[in-house]
Amino acid sequence: MPGRKKVSVKGIVQGVGFRPFIYRLANDLHLTGFVRNTTDGVEIEIEGPEENLCRFIEVLPEKKPPAARIDSVVTANLNPAGYGGFAISESKVTAGFTQISPDIATCPDCLAEMHDPQNRRHEFPFINCTNCGPRYSIIVDTPYDRSRTSMRKFKMCESCSGEFHEMTDRRFHAQPDCCRVCGPHYELYSVAGKKIRTDDPILSTIELLKKGKIVAIKGIGGFHIACDAENCDAVGKLRRLKHRPSKPFAVMVKPSLVSSIVHLTPDEDMILNSPAAPILLLRKRENAVCAEVAPNNPYLGIMFPYAPIHHIIVKHTPYLIMTSANIQDEPIIKNARGVQRKLNSLVSFYLDHNRNIENRCDDSVGYFLPNRGFSIIRRSRGYIPVPIELPIRVKPTLAVGPYLKNTFTLANDREAYVSPHVGDLDNLETLHFFHEMLEKYKRWFRIEPTLVVHDLHPDYLSTKIANRLVGKKKGVQHHIAHFVSCLGENHVEEKTIGIALDGTGYGLDGNIWGCEFFVGDMKNQRRRAHLQYLPLAGGESSIRKPYRIAVAYTYSLLQRNLKITHDSETKIIHTMIDENSNVVYTSSMGRLFDCVSAMIGVTREITYEAEAAINLEYTADHETCDHYPYTITDDEPMIIEVKSTLRAIIEDMEAKIPNAVISAKFHNTIAEFSYDVAAKLRQIDGLRSVCLSGGVFQNRHLLTLMIRRLEGGGFKVYTHKQLPNNDGCISYGQVIAANATDNS
Repeated sequence: MPGRKKVSVKGIVQGVGFRPFIYRLANDLHLTGFVRNTTDGVEIEIEGPEENLCRFIEVLPEKKPPAARIDSVVTANLNPAGYGGFAISESKVTAGFTQISPDIATCPDCLAEMHDPQNRRHEFPFINCTNCGPRYSIIVDTPYDRSRTSMRKFKMCESCSGEFHEMTDRRFHAQPDCCRVCGPHYELYSVAGKKIRTDDPILSTIELLKKGKIVAIKGIGGFHIACDAENCDAVGKLRRLKHRPSKPFAVMVKPSLVSSIVHLTPDEDMILNSPAAPILLLRKRENAVCAEVAPNNPYLGIMFPYAPIHHIIVKHTPYLIMTSANIQDEPIIKNARGVQRKLNSLVSFYLDHNRNIENRCDDSVGYFLPNRGFSIIRRSRGYIPVPIELPIRVKPTLAVGPYLKNTFTLANDREAYVSPHVGDLDNLETLHFFHEMLEKYKRWFRIEPTLVVHDLHPDYLSTKIANRLVGKKKGVQHHIAHFVSCLGENHVEEKTIGIALDGTGYGLDGNIWGCEFFVGDMKNQRRRAHLQYLPLAGGESSIRKPYRIAVAYTYSLLQRNLKITHDSETKIIHTMIDENSNVVYTSSMGRLFDCVSAMIGVTREITYEAEAAINLEYTADHETCDHYPYTITDDEPMIIEVKSTLRAIIEDMEAKIPNAVISAKFHNTIAEFSYDVAAKLRQIDGLRSVCLSGGVFQNRHLLTLMIRRLEGGGFKVYTHKQLPNNDGCISYGQVIAANATDNS
């Protein structure tokens, strides 16, 4: 007896070859009806024998396309309609919304065609199919159809149209489908905007790179600034022009050659080859590319080519610097006008294409942590705008996030849409980008927030943004947001110990927090311990000059005159502390790292955020097991006192103990006192779980030590899975903390 069903599928089911998959599945099972995109997801009507209908529902989630994600499948029985066949119908605009696929790295099938001289898409820089290619970066609106993307201006040629409508073809209903006849194309320009006469702009770009030129190259989510990573003169020139003396550059590598410059495990290789294709921090080999690529750094940021244009270029220049095309702290540039205005002193030429980038997107960055998986540092291309499930139901909420490494989160019900990496909210361009993406997220995901959540710091631009928006306002303390974000990601509902280690966060008492131990859950949190408050003389200016922190801390705790700067500056710092003038107090772990790094001469002034702490990590000898003394008071909250720690470090310095040993002992000290505090809280409260969050945990050596020490002492340790340890997780935590305590 024939039947008919309506099947509604929600999730990432548009732009991933889902309708062609449904079409083929229905035909294989001899079912009639239709499939269509809606603003809500995918709607299917199927008609045929009941056994075949049941088989369809069973197979659908099992055989879905690789890039699809199914969140729900809802079925309803209908009366038979007598359909004559199965069709892909025109999309339907409804009141709901659908998820948007991230951009997907070029698949093996497309690569095989691109490298085949007999194929009509041989070395075509926009090759794609239903399994790969641009999605998020080209979408204007949903439902996902060519007419709602930046491909709408490119009319398909007869050959592409034939593929698009052929059920058995890999490009069946691939919305960005195109070829040389009907698709976008590249042109080469001087940075002044003059078109370079050439028969092959890509080959001409390759020749420029080989000659040591610095070129801006437009990809999927924005422009990269590129140069030959084996040309030390070119890399040095880029550093000088970009005013970036030591911060590492990422390297795009021809995959077959990656093992020649870095050590690579099978797990790491899998991440590099994944559809998201992030930048992965890998331990470099000796004499790998130019030392100037990542000076005094044991790691290289490695990415594989993920867009067709990248594969074409690395075939000829196998090691390329590929750094985001922007000026410091501004969003990535997405068009020629931005290159001409912003990069005219940096690049000589730019390779541009005529497909608009609707939604710019930086490369994602992370590293592999054994037994934990991919630990993300920057969540952007390849991952956004995939929602992250919330552990509780929430009202329509906007959390505006922090000041540094800003992301916002727009949330409703059980879904949280974390924005791409926005950056530091300290310039007009970043502010415009924030508002641009916020308006798009609100439109795409049909969320008009009634609750607006912000950091407690009254002077943060994110707080000021929140106060100008419509909706009920609620503040969440920075480190509580860190703790709750880790609880939320791991769906931990019971009371837990939270350890938040980072650089700067406005505290509930008006001081600057940064080494905090909480006990609580998603609704209630109590600060039970922290690093002792220490003076920052001159406030923020000390962060850029860690030697000032070292002078201030050693004088405040030990009354020692640390001779690492001019006597006049030392005297000024001492006077500030004596008179308590122009001094702020902090429990920051980031500042303690800065202090030790400067004390032992690793880094005394920084050129990028956390440079002193990063260099101290890289100095550490991993075989050293000793740690320095410290004191934990019995007060409530408990205070971790480091007077004896700094005194012992100075004694080691005077005894000419190597910096590698001092750094290792310092790292071990943090792991040891963190365990001791957690053990005391376990004894008091009976808790056996710990959440770790905060930017200091980007230090993989410290994170590994902490996990090992806590797990070895009987604790279950939770870390972030889908979000960064750094402030990129704050907005997600703000959503949960604010809704958990909201009574309106």
